[in-house]
Amino acid sequence: MRPDFGDDMNIAALLPHVEVFGGVRRYIELGNALVRRGHSYTLFHPGGGPPDWLAFLGQTRPFNALKEDEFDVGLCSEYSILPRFEELRAREKYFYFVMEGHKLEKEVVRRNYRFLGNSEGICRRIERKYGVECPRAPGAINPGTFHPLPDPLSKDRLNILCYGRIYRRCKGVHYVIRAVESLHRRYPQLRLVFFDTPVGADRRDPRSLIQTPVPCEFHLNLPQDRMAWLFGQADIFVSGEIRAGWSNTSAEAMACRLPVVCTKAGTRDFAFHNRTALVVPLPLPFLIRRQIRRLIADPVLRERLAEAGHKKILEFTWGSLADRLLEIFGRQR
Repeated sequence: MRPDFGDDMNIAALLPHVEVFGGVRRYIELGNALVRRGHSYTLFHPGGGPPDWLAFLGQTRPFNALKEDEFDVGLCSEYSILPRFEELRAREKYFYFVMEGHKLEKEVVRRNYRFLGNSEGICRRIERKYGVECPRAPGAINPGTFHPLPDPLSKDRLNILCYGRIYRRCKGVHYVIRAVESLHRRYPQLRLVFFDTPVGADRRDPRSLIQTPVPCEFHLNLPQDRMAWLFGQADIFVSGEIRAGWSNTSAEAMACRLPVVCTKAGTRDFAFHNRTALVVPLPLPFLIRRQIRRLIADPVLRERLAEAGHKKILEFTWGSLADRLLEIFGRQR
């Protein structure tokens, strides 16, 4: 049973756009959960229109309407739109840290905001470095979108799924490719499967940038109702991220009941080595290769980690995050 938070709240969030992006998903899914709990939720972004890739139950408005209403709580994660966040009329403003080490991080901490962090690692860093309170408000998954599917009846290959935005070095895609390449001669049944949805001003097509002798396929711009299908085609999910707040793709893989090999970047809340995932201390190809090889050689381990990871990630739903945030907001009322 969710706690009683008293009066309904009027909540606003600011985004630079509402295109297909993990940070945008957070605010759409969170908004839907808050609206279902009886609260008012408005997304402000430059164009003001609704997202066309994910159903949204709240309101959307353009930045030029920022001063028209007053809100109980304002949320923002994006440094580039801080001047617009200043314009928002809200009793309490929360800057939601989703990535560490930005050049404006220190300036934000000095402002008259409250703070949230989307992972244990980020919150610890903000509290230790700046001496401010940063409550935990981790990421989440939607089990209606990301869920297990029946295994194929027969398959003559072993598919390794990886996020495909190779031109973003921090995603570590090149490390995963190198790790799988070094295994392919011994395990010729290996196949790489990539996915991505290019967004924003830099709509680069990553497919031409992936050069590897390992057979591979790339799924670009899949609709949301095909995501479970995509994860269902894989046997192992691998993330080589170098820097992340919350690793959306690793969490989504676990929700689809895949065994996961990942770095510590963005996974500290749910990926525990040898318990819910295989976690490498550094994003190095030989370390990633070692853990992939363990899963290839041990189907029992694959099954155990897939089951444990799935059970763990179901603790992180958008509904539970909404309740967590309402509890935090309620402390200030």
